[in-house]
Amino acid sequence: MNAPVSIVTLRLEELVAHISSGQASPGAGSAGAVALALAAACACKAVSVTLKHRPDDVELQSAVASFTKIARGALSDADHDSQAFEEFIRQKDSAAVDRLVCEGENVARLIAALGTAIDTIEARVRPNMTGDLVAARALMSAAHRIQERNEAEAREAR
Repeated sequence: MNAPVSIVTLRLEELVAHISSGQASPGAGSAGAVALALAAACACKAVSVTLKHRPDDVELQSAVASFTKIARGALSDADHDSQAFEEFIRQKDSAAVDRLVCEGENVARLIAALGTAIDTIEARVRPNMTGDLVAARALMSAAHRIQERNEAEAREAR
């Protein structure tokens, strides 16, 4: 195994190269977490532009903070998933499997939080920004499918 890669600090081109390499990690779990971060960013964009027209909307201001927190958490979870998978490859014991499952559950909580946050503000977003919400939901769905599959595989390894 190579030294751990911090996904947060990689340029996009480098991230793609790492994910597409023959190394075990980062992989689909990290890609799913990055997709989730991008989903939160798209939702945040829709709200940020809407706030330019309604700057006193406290609910939208709060949503920006929530989306930013979710995006940061997802990127952090990308690193944690990568580290947990590398640990699993090395050790293949129940503790490593438990960590993989735990990381998957963390991502699942962020996915749920993002879905709830989008649902809360969707009707308040300007119509010309709904494409960003469509992108957010599509990326969130991809992250969810990846997370579910990875979690199922981790549970099967138990």
